[in-house]
Amino acid sequence: MSLQILTYKHFFIKAPIVSLSGQPSILFDGKQANLLEALEYKKVKVFSECRNGFCGACKTKIISGKVSYLTEPLVELEQDECLPCCCIPQTDVDLELAPISNSIHRVKNDSPSTSPSTTHLYPEKV
Repeated sequence: MSLQILTYKHFFIKAPIVSLSGQPSILFDGKQANLLEALEYKKVKVFSECRNGFCGACKTKIISGKVSYLTEPLVELEQDECLPCCCIPQTDVDLELAPISNSIHRVKNDSPSTSPSTTHLYPEKV
């Protein structure tokens, strides 16, 4: 009888911590499908119209960290932005959530009559 040593083929990976403006808020353990669902599950108010057919409403600034996308975003994003509805954190991530009443959205736009990649669909409320 030979002695077999059991080894793990996969390394244990630490679940990313999601912080909101520097305050650790969520341990993203993969129980929710994406970052938006994880935030909503923890009762974090995030403006989104994803379920109503409008993409880009949940656009969020990334202060630090990296995310990966489950599906290709339908809106243009700056280097420091993400769409929580279709991404998951790859590393610990710190997000800056905009107040819901100040949401401004940009959709992909090839029209030369507007500034590149910027179309305001909802103006800021005063």
